[in-house]
Amino acid sequence: MNFEIVTPTGVVFRSQDCDSVVLPTSTGEIEVLPMHVPLTAETIPGEVLVKKASQTERLAVDKGYVRVIADSVSMLVEAAINEKSIDLKSVENAEERAREALEAARKQHQIDPAELERLEAIARFAIAQKLVKK
Repeated sequence: MNFEIVTPTGVVFRSQDCDSVVLPTSTGEIEVLPMHVPLTAETIPGEVLVKKASQTERLAVDKGYVRVIADSVSMLVEAAINEKSIDLKSVENAEERAREALEAARKQHQIDPAELERLEAIARFAIAQKLVKK
């Protein structure tokens, strides 16, 4: 089975010959096996497990969508990172700065919707990364 993760910046992960992929969806966690029924689903921030032989690769993903057709699984998400590349200190700093900016904006009662979404996305993806790393 082929699996790829695509973000707005391009393909960030690609693996061939996967045995299964575990994904966080809006309706719960699913495991995709070879020759899975066709599926399109909304994904939520969380952990993706890519199983190949006796190895499991872990990735943190932000929200997005997944499409499954036969032996091909494609995720289109806002952000993704491999567990090995996650720097917890940087993640915690980014999350703290986003939370502080959100709190300051709420106190002023002036929140630009686009800025609010950007700050929430930073915090949301930081939480997903921390869950994967820990």
